[in-house]
Order: sequence, then structure tokens, then C-alpha cells
Amino acid sequence: MIPPMARQRRRPFGVRLYLAVAFAAVAMITAGLAFVVVSDTGERAADEELTQLAVGRTVSLADEIGNRPSRAAPTTLAGITEEGYSAWVFDSDGRPTTTEESRGVNLRAVPGAREAVRTALIGSRFVDELPDGVTIVSVPIFREGMIDGAILGRSVRSPEVEEAIAELQGDRLTALAVAVTVAILVSFLIASAITSRVKRLADSAARISEGDLDDPLEGTGGRDEITDLGRALETMRSALRGTFGALREERDRLSAILEGLGEAVMVVQPDGEVRFSNAAAADLIGEDGRAIEPLLPWLRRASRRTVAEHDALRVEERVYSLNARQLPAEGAVLAVVRDRTEELRREVAERDFVSNAAHELRNPIAGISGAIEVLLAGAKDDPEAREHFLARLSEDAERISRLTESLLTLARMEAVGEGGTEALDVAIVIEEAAEVVEAPGGIGVEFDVGSDLVGQGDRVLLRQVLIGLLTNAFKNTPPPGKVTIRGRRGDEGEVTVEIEDTGSGIAPEEVSRIFERFYRGSGSLEQEGFGLGLSIARRMVDVMGGEIGVESVEGQGATFWVRLRTAQPATTPVA
Repeated sequence: MIPPMARQRRRPFGVRLYLAVAFAAVAMITAGLAFVVVSDTGERAADEELTQLAVGRTVSLADEIGNRPSRAAPTTLAGITEEGYSAWVFDSDGRPTTTEESRGVNLRAVPGAREAVRTALIGSRFVDELPDGVTIVSVPIFREGMIDGAILGRSVRSPEVEEAIAELQGDRLTALAVAVTVAILVSFLIASAITSRVKRLADSAARISEGDLDDPLEGTGGRDEITDLGRALETMRSALRGTFGALREERDRLSAILEGLGEAVMVVQPDGEVRFSNAAAADLIGEDGRAIEPLLPWLRRASRRTVAEHDALRVEERVYSLNARQLPAEGAVLAVVRDRTEELRREVAERDFVSNAAHELRNPIAGISGAIEVLLAGAKDDPEAREHFLARLSEDAERISRLTESLLTLARMEAVGEGGTEALDVAIVIEEAAEVVEAPGGIGVEFDVGSDLVGQGDRVLLRQVLIGLLTNAFKNTPPPGKVTIRGRRGDEGEVTVEIEDTGSGIAPEEVSRIFERFYRGSGSLEQEGFGLGLSIARRMVDVMGGEIGVESVEGQGATFWVRLRTAQPATTPVA
């Protein structure tokens, strides 16, 4: 399609030329008609004037001849001095009484002479205008009140008159040329005045088509039809501006909604090319701008069958749900894709959690049930047996209580989520945790804690995490051994707390699973606990927006670390 400006460059004149030619043609036709009419009128007036002169000369000669004797007629004709005038005299029978040759004109060369003479002899005047400015006049000659003959006069325009008419004709041609030139100039000016206004409106319409709706149109003042057109365009511009503004707001609102969605939204053509997508769809689009291969069969199915759905579409290590619908008006497919990987992992983790919790509760409950049955069977009457089974009941009840408390703590952490943190002095929290946990005999404790360790977190949660890590370190460090507590600030202001022991360490294959729920490692049968302590610690650190991890070499001990974010400015002193 040729752009509007390109079309204007190819037509430099356009309507202006058409209007100028039309106006000039009208002016030329009018001038030509005026020239013809004026020319005919001028020549006709000149011929009429010459005819009147010819009639007057002939009548004067007839009167002069009638007042003199008949024989004096040749003498009278010889006295004619007017240039271009010839005359002949006839008797009452129509015979010429003068020579046939008069001033170089032969009587026989005069057309209609006989008819003219006959008309005069019956008492009527005969006048006939011939071509080339020739006029024939015949009048009767009266003597003593009676028609005694006739006189025939022939008059032709003199060279001077012909030259004057020719000069007049030339002046009229000059005037015609000047009039045509002026008409063309005036026509072009009028056409330019009209088309310049139309061109301004066309430029305004071009700006409207390009989306420039801010500047009002020019030339909307006046009362003619072009002004009405300008006002109509201005009304359209104002309406389009309001409509486009509303559409832009709606587009921005829809764009913000789509960009904020966690689901990937794409409009895909049948060949797989992505026409539109939001930020969440980046991983589902290849470098060539097409949807990734696993999606294409379902998109083609939606294009053929209107709708296509899949709840567990696997793409490498991720699992997606897909809902695709045909867009007939667009000739494309709308696809909404949701990443279900974490959701499915949570479902598996929840099932494992319930299964593990049920398993951990089953053993102490079974022990309590067995002890009760034995006591009811008669062991209650044996003091030694009664004390033994009551001690077992107490241990199993305490085990259930500790497991229930751990599960409730973990559940609360899952429900609370991140939030409610503040700036805190980490060195003070380390000191409080170390005071709570007493080191076993044969195990030394060393501190390497820097000053000004202010991080972002929760004091109670951090203390609980450090107590749990210290407890595990003491539990897994045989005497003689050592546990070292370090506190330092990183290059970016974050605070890191490390608890290092000299125990047996952790096997490489178990490091990645140490924070899983109910995981107790390869020595679990010889250790107490439920495998929930580190899971709870990790969740507490997550709630504070920090990180927790472990570094270990099997046989050389382990180092657990907690990293907190840089503290935000506080309005109150740090506790």
C-alpha cells in the first residue's frame, strides 16, 4: 500500500490543476464567445453604416438626375468622387442610358442587377448586402412626379475601411489573448485558494490516520462547505482522541493484569509463531519466536477442534497444565499455560508428611497400647513390672508430646509465612542460645563473634534455630571434641552465623537431603528424634527471609550456617 505522503509527491498539482484548467476553460470559452459576438456585431454595424451611406448616395444621385435633363445623367455620374462607389442609370424600360463600365466595374459583373432595376421601376427601393462588404442599391428616378427611370448603385468598402476593420480585429485578438491570460492566472489563484484549504484538511486527516490526535485542525472558521468538512473532521478527531484514550487505558490495564499473572498467556498462529505473550511465557517460547515443540500438537488440536486441554503436560523436568482455545476472528489460538511443578511437589510432600507423621506416631501409640494390655493382664499387681511399664508409658507419652509439638511448630511456620522481621543484634541472640544449651562433658565451646552484627530477622525464631543447631552439634560430636560458634558480616552487609563441630560429618549423598522432613540419616536407628528439627529450622529461616545450609566432609565434622539479610534502618534502638 502506498503511503499518503508518497501519493502526494506523485501528484504535485492534483485538484489544483484540475480546477485551474476547468476555470481557465470556462474563461476561454466565455472570452471566445464574446470575441465572436463582438466581432460579428462590429462588422455588422460597419456594414449597416456603409449600406446607409450607399443608400444615401444613390438616393441623392436619383434626385439630382431627376432634376436635370436625361442627357445630363452621364455627366452627373462622372462627377462621383466617392471611392468604391459605382452607378448606372436606366430608362423607364429598364435599358441602361449610361455606359456599362462605371469606375472600373462592369454592369454585367453586378449580381441581381436586373431584379434590382425592375424593383426600382415599380416604385420600390431595392437594397441587397453581398459578401465581402458589397452593397447593391436601386431607387426610382422621378421627373415631374412620374417614374422616368431607375439608378443602380454598387458600393464596396474602401481599403481604408478594410484596414480599420483589420486593425480592430487585431486589437480584439490582442484583447482576447490578454483576457485569456488573465483568466488563466485568476483561475489558478482561485484554484490554489480552494485547494490550499482542502490540502490543509488532507494533511490534518493524514495526521489523524497516523495517530496524532492532540493538535486541533486549522481552517474551521467560515461558512462554506470546506469549513463544514473541517468541522466534521475536528469533531471526528475529538471523538477519536477520547476513544483512543479510553482504549489506551484499557490496554494498559489489561497489559498490567496479564504481566502480573503467574500463568503464561500466548496468542499463537497455526504455524507456531507467537503473536503475543506475557512475561510468564518466556520459557515456553524458543529463540525463533515460536512456541516450544511439546506445545505445538495441542495448539494444532485447538485450532482444529476449538478447544484443547491437558492437566499434566511434561516439558523436561517441569509439568504444566494447558488450556488452548481457538480465536476464529484472529486466525490464531489463545493458550493459557500454568506451571504445576511446585504444586505437584507440594502435594507429594504433603502426602509424605502425613505418611511419615502417621508412621512416627504409630510406634509410641503401639507401645502405649501394649503396655496397657500387659498391665491390665496382671502386671499391675507386680510392683517391679508395674514400674517398668509405667516408665515405658511415660517415655512413649513424652515422645508423642515432642512429636506433636514439632508438627505444630512446623505447621505454624507454614501458615505464617514471611513477614514481621526487624533489625536485631545477632551477637546477643548467639549469646542467649549458648546459655540455654549446656555442652556435654569433654566437648569444648569456642566463640569467634564480631561486633556490630545487625541483621534483619526475628529474635525468637533465630534463637530457636541456633538452639537446635547447637543441640545437634553437641549430639553428633563425641568427646573429646569442640564446637565453634562464629559470627561475621559479609561484603554486602549480610550477617552469617556458623556452627562448626568436630564430629563424624555427613555423607555426600545425604547433604542434599539433610533438611527434608523426617530424614534422620544413616545412623537414625541409633539416634533419638524424628527428623523434623532441621526442617523446622529451615522454615524458620525462610520466614525471616534468610538462608540456611551445611558444608561437611565425612569424618571431619560439619559446619551449619545461617545467613540473614542486611538490616533495614530502624526508628528505635536495636535490642
